[in-house]
Amino acid sequence: MLLAAQAASPLTAAALAAPALLSACFGLAFGSFLNVLRTRWPNAENLALPASHCRTCSHTLAWWENIPLLSFLLLRGRCRQCHARISWLYPAIEALVGLIFTLLWLQYGQPILTPGYDSPSPDFPGNFTAHSQILWLATTFLGYALFSWLLVALAALDLEHFWLPDALTLPGIALGFLFNLLRDWAATPAAQPITWLPWLYGQLLAILAPAAIVLIIRLAYWLVRRKEGMGLGDAKLMAMLGAWLGIVPAIESFVLGIFLTAAAALVLIAVGLARGQNRPWAAIPLPLGTFLAIAGILEIWTHASIIRWWLAACLFC
Repeated sequence: MLLAAQAASPLTAAALAAPALLSACFGLAFGSFLNVLRTRWPNAENLALPASHCRTCSHTLAWWENIPLLSFLLLRGRCRQCHARISWLYPAIEALVGLIFTLLWLQYGQPILTPGYDSPSPDFPGNFTAHSQILWLATTFLGYALFSWLLVALAALDLEHFWLPDALTLPGIALGFLFNLLRDWAATPAAQPITWLPWLYGQLLAILAPAAIVLIIRLAYWLVRRKEGMGLGDAKLMAMLGAWLGIVPAIESFVLGIFLTAAAALVLIAVGLARGQNRPWAAIPLPLGTFLAIAGILEIWTHASIIRWWLAACLFC
Protein backbone atom coordinates (compact mmCIF):
# COMPACT_ATOMS: atom_id res chain seq x y z
CA MET A 1 0.00 0.00 0.00
CA LEU A 2 1.22 3.49 -0.81
CA LEU A 3 1.84 5.55 2.30
CA ALA A 4 2.08 9.26 3.08
CA ALA A 5 5.69 10.12 2.44
CA GLN A 6 6.09 13.89 2.66
CA ALA A 7 5.93 15.73 5.98
CA ALA A 8 5.66 19.14 4.33
CA SER A 9 2.26 18.68 2.76
CA PRO A 10 -0.18 21.32 1.52
CA LEU A 11 -2.97 18.97 2.51
CA THR A 12 -3.92 19.08 6.15
CA ALA A 13 -4.96 16.09 8.19
CA ALA A 14 -8.54 17.36 8.03
CA ALA A 15 -8.39 17.52 4.23
CA LEU A 16 -7.19 13.92 4.09
CA ALA A 17 -9.83 12.82 6.60
CA ALA A 18 -12.71 14.40 4.66
CA PRO A 19 -12.69 11.86 1.78
CA ALA A 20 -12.52 9.01 4.31
CA LEU A 21 -15.56 10.44 6.07
CA LEU A 22 -17.32 10.80 2.73
CA SER A 23 -16.52 7.16 1.94
CA ALA A 24 -18.03 6.15 5.28
CA CYS A 25 -21.19 8.14 4.51
CA PHE A 26 -21.47 6.50 1.09
CA GLY A 27 -21.00 3.12 2.75
CA LEU A 28 -23.77 3.85 5.26
CA ALA A 29 -26.07 4.92 2.40
CA PHE A 30 -25.31 1.81 0.35
CA GLY A 31 -25.80 -0.29 3.48
CA SER A 32 -29.19 1.35 4.01
CA PHE A 33 -30.18 0.51 0.43
CA LEU A 34 -28.99 -3.04 1.01
CA ASN A 35 -31.43 -3.26 3.94
CA VAL A 36 -34.26 -2.22 1.61
CA LEU A 37 -33.11 -4.86 -0.86
CA ARG A 38 -32.93 -7.71 1.63
CA THR A 39 -36.34 -6.97 3.19
CA ARG A 40 -38.36 -6.25 0.05
CA TRP A 41 -36.80 -8.26 -2.77
CA PRO A 42 -37.42 -11.76 -1.33
CA ASN A 43 -41.11 -10.85 -0.99
CA ALA A 44 -41.29 -9.48 -4.55
CA GLU A 45 -42.06 -5.99 -3.22
CA ASN A 46 -41.36 -2.74 -5.03
CA LEU A 47 -37.97 -1.38 -3.95
CA ALA A 48 -39.08 2.28 -4.22
CA LEU A 49 -42.73 2.30 -3.12
CA PRO A 50 -44.19 2.57 -0.59
CA ALA A 51 -41.82 4.81 1.35
CA SER A 52 -39.74 3.33 4.16
CA HIS A 53 -42.03 2.08 6.89
CA CYS A 54 -42.22 -0.11 9.98
CA ARG A 55 -42.54 -3.77 8.96
CA THR A 56 -44.90 -4.37 11.91
CA CYS A 57 -47.38 -1.46 11.95
CA SER A 58 -46.67 0.12 8.50
CA HIS A 59 -45.89 3.48 10.11
CA THR A 60 -44.23 5.68 7.44
CA LEU A 61 -40.84 6.81 8.68
CA ALA A 62 -40.06 10.50 9.03
CA TRP A 63 -36.81 11.70 7.49
CA TRP A 64 -35.01 11.66 10.81
CA GLU A 65 -36.12 8.05 11.41
CA ASN A 66 -34.42 6.98 8.20
CA ILE A 67 -30.85 8.16 8.78
CA PRO A 68 -28.48 5.19 8.48
CA LEU A 69 -27.22 3.95 11.84
CA LEU A 70 -28.05 7.19 13.68
CA SER A 71 -31.82 6.65 13.57
CA PHE A 72 -31.49 3.22 15.19
CA LEU A 73 -29.62 4.83 18.07
CA LEU A 74 -32.10 7.73 18.39
CA LEU A 75 -35.06 5.34 18.39
CA ARG A 76 -33.26 2.96 20.79
CA GLY A 77 -33.95 0.07 18.49
CA ARG A 78 -37.75 0.38 18.51
CA CYS A 79 -40.47 1.73 16.22
CA ARG A 80 -41.66 5.17 17.36
CA GLN A 81 -45.29 4.22 16.66
CA CYS A 82 -45.80 0.64 17.85
CA HIS A 83 -42.55 0.16 19.81
CA ALA A 84 -41.76 -3.07 17.98
CA ARG A 85 -38.10 -4.05 18.08
CA ILE A 86 -36.02 -3.15 15.03
CA SER A 87 -33.79 -6.00 13.88
CA TRP A 88 -30.11 -5.63 14.79
CA LEU A 89 -29.30 -6.50 11.18
CA TYR A 90 -30.27 -2.98 10.06
CA PRO A 91 -27.53 -1.09 11.94
CA ALA A 92 -25.07 -3.98 11.65
CA ILE A 93 -25.23 -4.03 7.85
CA GLU A 94 -25.06 -0.24 7.58
CA ALA A 95 -22.07 -0.07 9.92
CA LEU A 96 -20.31 -2.97 8.18
CA VAL A 97 -20.61 -1.48 4.69
CA GLY A 98 -19.57 1.93 6.03
CA LEU A 99 -16.51 0.40 7.67
CA ILE A 100 -15.54 -1.56 4.55
CA PHE A 101 -15.83 1.49 2.28
CA THR A 102 -13.70 3.52 4.71
CA LEU A 103 -10.97 0.88 4.95
CA LEU A 104 -10.90 0.51 1.17
CA TRP A 105 -10.55 4.28 0.76
CA LEU A 106 -7.69 4.43 3.26
CA GLN A 107 -5.85 1.65 1.45
CA TYR A 108 -6.53 2.44 -2.20
CA GLY A 109 -8.07 5.91 -2.42
CA GLN A 110 -6.17 8.12 -0.02
CA PRO A 111 -2.75 7.37 -1.60
CA ILE A 112 -3.92 9.25 -4.71
CA LEU A 113 -4.25 12.42 -2.59
CA THR A 114 -1.05 11.80 -0.65
CA PRO A 115 2.02 13.83 -1.63
CA GLY A 116 4.61 11.60 -3.23
CA TYR A 117 2.14 9.34 -5.05
CA ASP A 118 3.07 10.89 -8.39
CA SER A 119 6.40 9.10 -8.63
CA PRO A 120 6.49 5.39 -9.53
CA SER A 121 6.30 3.35 -6.36
CA PRO A 122 7.72 -0.12 -5.69
CA ASP A 123 4.35 -0.98 -4.11
CA PHE A 124 2.61 -0.54 -7.45
CA PRO A 125 2.34 -3.86 -9.37
CA GLY A 126 3.54 -2.39 -12.66
CA ASN A 127 5.94 0.13 -11.11
CA PHE A 128 5.40 2.53 -13.97
CA THR A 129 3.72 5.87 -14.69
CA ALA A 130 1.77 8.00 -12.25
CA HIS A 131 -1.30 7.87 -14.48
CA SER A 132 -1.22 4.07 -14.39
CA GLN A 133 -0.99 4.15 -10.61
CA ILE A 134 -3.98 6.47 -10.36
CA LEU A 135 -6.03 4.25 -12.69
CA TRP A 136 -5.02 1.09 -10.81
CA LEU A 137 -5.78 2.58 -7.39
CA ALA A 138 -9.10 4.10 -8.48
CA THR A 139 -10.18 0.87 -10.20
CA THR A 140 -9.20 -1.18 -7.15
CA PHE A 141 -11.04 1.09 -4.71
CA LEU A 142 -14.27 1.32 -6.72
CA GLY A 143 -14.17 -2.32 -7.78
CA TYR A 144 -13.60 -3.73 -4.30
CA ALA A 145 -16.30 -1.41 -2.91
CA LEU A 146 -18.80 -2.89 -5.38
CA PHE A 147 -17.53 -6.43 -4.78
CA SER A 148 -17.80 -6.12 -1.00
CA TRP A 149 -21.31 -4.64 -1.28
CA LEU A 150 -22.38 -7.61 -3.39
CA LEU A 151 -20.88 -10.02 -0.86
CA VAL A 152 -22.63 -8.37 2.09
CA ALA A 153 -25.92 -8.48 0.15
CA LEU A 154 -25.46 -12.17 -0.65
CA ALA A 155 -24.43 -12.95 2.94
CA ALA A 156 -27.55 -11.26 4.31
CA LEU A 157 -29.92 -12.89 1.81
CA ASP A 158 -28.48 -16.35 2.41
CA LEU A 159 -28.54 -15.86 6.18
CA GLU A 160 -32.23 -14.91 6.22
CA HIS A 161 -33.65 -16.76 3.21
CA PHE A 162 -31.06 -19.39 2.13
CA TRP A 163 -31.06 -17.60 -1.21
CA LEU A 164 -28.16 -16.58 -3.44
CA PRO A 165 -29.95 -14.91 -6.36
CA ASP A 166 -28.58 -15.26 -9.89
CA ALA A 167 -29.35 -11.56 -10.36
CA LEU A 168 -26.38 -10.82 -8.09
CA THR A 169 -23.96 -13.71 -8.64
CA LEU A 170 -24.01 -13.87 -12.46
CA PRO A 171 -23.49 -10.12 -13.05
CA GLY A 172 -20.93 -10.32 -10.22
CA ILE A 173 -18.92 -12.86 -12.23
CA ALA A 174 -18.94 -10.62 -15.32
CA LEU A 175 -18.02 -7.54 -13.29
CA GLY A 176 -15.13 -9.40 -11.65
CA PHE A 177 -13.81 -10.36 -15.08
CA LEU A 178 -13.96 -6.72 -16.24
CA PHE A 179 -12.42 -5.53 -12.97
CA ASN A 180 -9.32 -7.67 -13.40
CA LEU A 181 -9.12 -6.81 -17.09
CA LEU A 182 -8.94 -3.07 -16.36
CA ARG A 183 -6.67 -3.45 -13.34
CA ASP A 184 -4.19 -5.72 -15.11
CA TRP A 185 -4.19 -3.42 -18.14
CA ALA A 186 -3.39 -0.43 -15.90
CA ALA A 187 -0.51 -2.33 -14.29
CA THR A 188 1.02 -3.42 -17.60
CA PRO A 189 3.61 -1.21 -19.31
CA ALA A 190 3.09 -0.33 -22.97
CA ALA A 191 6.45 -1.87 -23.82
CA GLN A 192 5.34 -5.24 -22.43
CA PRO A 193 1.65 -5.63 -23.36
CA ILE A 194 -0.50 -8.38 -21.91
CA THR A 195 -0.51 -11.67 -23.78
CA TRP A 196 -4.27 -11.88 -23.96
CA LEU A 197 -4.81 -15.58 -24.66
CA PRO A 198 -2.94 -16.88 -21.58
CA TRP A 199 -4.55 -14.09 -19.54
CA LEU A 200 -7.99 -15.20 -20.72
CA TYR A 201 -7.23 -18.83 -19.90
CA GLY A 202 -6.09 -17.82 -16.44
CA GLN A 203 -9.25 -15.81 -15.79
CA LEU A 204 -11.54 -18.59 -17.00
CA LEU A 205 -9.69 -21.09 -14.82
CA ALA A 206 -10.06 -18.76 -11.83
CA ILE A 207 -13.82 -18.66 -12.45
CA LEU A 208 -14.45 -22.32 -13.29
CA ALA A 209 -12.12 -24.16 -10.87
CA PRO A 210 -13.65 -22.83 -7.61
CA ALA A 211 -17.15 -23.50 -8.93
CA ALA A 212 -16.08 -27.03 -9.92
CA ILE A 213 -14.99 -27.77 -6.34
CA VAL A 214 -18.52 -27.10 -5.08
CA LEU A 215 -20.10 -29.07 -7.92
CA ILE A 216 -17.87 -32.10 -7.26
CA ILE A 217 -18.67 -32.05 -3.53
CA ARG A 218 -22.35 -31.57 -4.35
CA LEU A 219 -22.29 -34.64 -6.64
CA ALA A 220 -20.39 -36.76 -4.11
CA TYR A 221 -22.86 -35.82 -1.36
CA TRP A 222 -25.80 -36.75 -3.57
CA LEU A 223 -24.23 -40.11 -4.47
CA VAL A 224 -23.70 -40.96 -0.78
CA ARG A 225 -26.89 -39.56 0.78
CA ARG A 226 -29.21 -39.30 -2.24
CA LYS A 227 -30.11 -35.71 -1.46
CA GLU A 228 -28.69 -32.29 -2.18
CA GLY A 229 -26.07 -30.77 0.09
CA MET A 230 -24.56 -27.61 -1.32
CA GLY A 231 -26.74 -25.57 -3.64
CA LEU A 232 -25.94 -24.33 -7.12
CA GLY A 233 -25.96 -20.82 -5.71
CA ASP A 234 -22.84 -21.70 -3.71
CA ALA A 235 -21.10 -22.81 -6.93
CA LYS A 236 -22.00 -19.51 -8.63
CA LEU A 237 -20.78 -17.58 -5.59
CA MET A 238 -17.47 -19.45 -5.75
CA ALA A 239 -17.20 -18.56 -9.45
CA MET A 240 -17.79 -14.94 -8.50
CA LEU A 241 -15.06 -15.08 -5.84
CA GLY A 242 -12.68 -16.54 -8.41
CA ALA A 243 -13.55 -13.86 -10.96
CA TRP A 244 -12.70 -11.07 -8.51
CA LEU A 245 -9.95 -12.54 -6.32
CA GLY A 246 -8.25 -15.19 -8.42
CA ILE A 247 -8.09 -18.94 -8.09
CA VAL A 248 -5.92 -19.28 -4.96
CA PRO A 249 -7.75 -16.68 -2.81
CA ALA A 250 -11.09 -18.12 -3.96
CA ILE A 251 -10.10 -21.63 -2.88
CA GLU A 252 -8.81 -20.25 0.41
CA SER A 253 -12.16 -18.48 0.84
CA PHE A 254 -13.85 -21.84 0.39
CA VAL A 255 -11.67 -23.52 3.03
CA LEU A 256 -12.17 -20.63 5.46
CA GLY A 257 -15.91 -20.62 4.73
CA ILE A 258 -16.12 -24.33 5.59
CA PHE A 259 -14.26 -23.72 8.86
CA LEU A 260 -16.60 -20.85 9.75
CA THR A 261 -19.65 -22.98 8.91
CA ALA A 262 -18.35 -25.83 11.06
CA ALA A 263 -17.70 -23.41 13.93
CA ALA A 264 -21.24 -22.05 13.63
CA ALA A 265 -22.61 -25.62 13.66
CA LEU A 266 -20.68 -26.41 16.86
CA VAL A 267 -22.03 -23.28 18.52
CA LEU A 268 -25.61 -24.15 17.53
CA ILE A 269 -25.18 -27.72 18.77
CA ALA A 270 -23.81 -26.47 22.10
CA VAL A 271 -26.69 -24.01 22.47
CA GLY A 272 -29.16 -26.77 21.62
CA LEU A 273 -27.68 -29.14 24.18
CA ALA A 274 -27.80 -26.39 26.81
CA ARG A 275 -31.52 -26.02 26.08
CA GLY A 276 -32.13 -29.76 26.24
CA GLN A 277 -32.32 -30.23 22.46
CA ASN A 278 -30.42 -33.01 20.75
CA ARG A 279 -30.41 -32.37 17.02
CA PRO A 280 -27.86 -34.17 14.83
CA TRP A 281 -25.42 -31.76 13.19
CA ALA A 282 -26.47 -32.90 9.69
CA ALA A 283 -30.04 -31.71 10.41
CA ILE A 284 -28.97 -28.14 11.19
CA PRO A 285 -29.54 -25.85 8.16
CA LEU A 286 -26.62 -23.47 7.73
CA PRO A 287 -26.12 -20.74 5.12
CA LEU A 288 -22.78 -21.72 3.59
CA GLY A 289 -23.02 -18.77 1.21
CA THR A 290 -22.97 -16.36 4.15
CA PHE A 291 -19.68 -17.75 5.41
CA LEU A 292 -18.18 -17.90 1.91
CA ALA A 293 -19.07 -14.24 1.47
CA ILE A 294 -17.48 -13.33 4.82
CA ALA A 295 -14.33 -15.21 3.81
CA GLY A 296 -14.31 -13.41 0.46
CA ILE A 297 -14.44 -10.02 2.16
CA LEU A 298 -11.52 -11.00 4.41
CA GLU A 299 -9.54 -12.10 1.34
CA ILE A 300 -9.61 -8.54 -0.04
CA TRP A 301 -7.06 -7.64 2.64
CA THR A 302 -5.31 -10.94 3.36
CA HIS A 303 -4.58 -11.94 -0.27
CA ALA A 304 -4.45 -15.71 0.27
CA SER A 305 -2.51 -15.44 3.54
CA ILE A 306 -5.01 -16.79 6.09
CA ILE A 307 -4.18 -20.47 5.56
CA ARG A 308 -0.44 -19.72 5.54
CA TRP A 309 -0.85 -17.89 8.87
CA TRP A 310 -2.86 -20.79 10.27
CA LEU A 311 -0.30 -23.39 9.13
CA ALA A 312 2.52 -21.28 10.57
CA ALA A 313 0.68 -21.04 13.89
CA CYS A 314 0.16 -24.83 13.93
CA LEU A 315 3.87 -25.42 13.29
CA PHE A 316 4.85 -23.22 16.23
CA CYS A 317 2.25 -24.73 18.59
